Amino acid sequence: MLRIYQILSTLLIPVIILNIFIRIYRKKEDRVRFIERFGKPTVKKNTEKKILWIHAASIGEFKSSDLIIDKYHKVFNILVTTTTKSSADYIKEFYKNKVVHQYIPFDVSIWCSRFLNFWKPNLILWIESDIWPNMLNKIREKDINCLYLNARISPNSFKKWKNAKKFYKNSLKNFNKIFAQSTDDKKRIHELTNLKIDYIGNLKLAKTKLNSVTNREQSNIIMIASTHSNEEIEIIKSIKKTILEFNLKIYLAPRHPERIYTITQELDKEGFSISLESKKAVEENNIVIIDSFGKLDQFFKISDLVILGGSFLENIGGHNPIEPACYGCVVISGKYVDNWTNIYEDMVKANSCIIVNTFKEIDIKMKELLNNNFEIKKIQKNALDFSNGPFFEKEQLFHDIEVYIN
Repeated sequence: MLRIYQILSTLLIPVIILNIFIRIYRKKEDRVRFIERFGKPTVKKNTEKKILWIHAASIGEFKSSDLIIDKYHKVFNILVTTTTKSSADYIKEFYKNKVVHQYIPFDVSIWCSRFLNFWKPNLILWIESDIWPNMLNKIREKDINCLYLNARISPNSFKKWKNAKKFYKNSLKNFNKIFAQSTDDKKRIHELTNLKIDYIGNLKLAKTKLNSVTNREQSNIIMIASTHSNEEIEIIKSIKKTILEFNLKIYLAPRHPERIYTITQELDKEGFSISLESKKAVEENNIVIIDSFGKLDQFFKISDLVILGGSFLENIGGHNPIEPACYGCVVISGKYVDNWTNIYEDMVKANSCIIVNTFKEIDIKMKELLNNNFEIKKIQKNALDFSNGPFFEKEQLFHDIEVYIN
């Protein structure tokens, strides 16, 4: 099956090239650095240190590598690859002095070989579910050590891969070690591959210090974070009366900022005046849309309650509830949280987050909390305490990185 995939990917080269120029025209692709997609470098290589290559599909996966970058950026030359322009912009703004960023080439054998022949990484850390068969095959051919971190497979993907178990297993056999994101992922991956799968926790929840929040006062600030298409308007419509009744300040952070124009139009129809966070010094209304990356933390710090998107519609899988919990926020989530099932189950048991089944329930729970200061304080404390739990065995990972890179 790999051979068929290799032939098809080669035959599709003209289509891939055409598509990339269409994306450049639509401003979804980097017009200066697009040649990196063909395995061609746009920077000089530092040959004085060993190269640790971290591949992360997008911003969420990249942010989980912060622990690794913080420990090793002075020891190794850290090469980071991603697939999205937004992740490249984020890395340039916040990590430009710690890592070298390149776009990973499209999964065509000749482009993958070109990339590997230039960079010659000493160790590769492949983060989460982004499987590139040709690249992984070339990595094995060149005998480069590669660890698969935070490996996951959703229930839906699990069902699909059952029809191509051998292909999936052969792709994963290219890794020296595989670390699952959760115990559920470990079971699913093992069932598909019969390979040895390790579990040392969720890398996205790794941290270097305990979280603490002091002097939190009720602010009537609500954050709606990491929402996907249609979620924002349904959430706002469900809590519209409560926003007006309690004079709430709403900060809205869509998962994909390029959707902001559409969101603004939809909310305008509901009678709300909208401000953009980048321009709030000029004008600030009840609903402020956060229109840039890397600012979620500063709004978690001031929010009483966070409605976490990606969880109210099927096939997304939810987002990380620990991020707002770190700042002592009450987290309200929908029920579709396949990517974080184990964490949400434990948080519900610890009374440190709230799961709702419908958009209407969001409003019911919000009103209960806003009218009960004692209860909101209790859940906020529980969330903060939960966020300080032992979620990841970082020393085990550091040990393996140092063994394999040497």
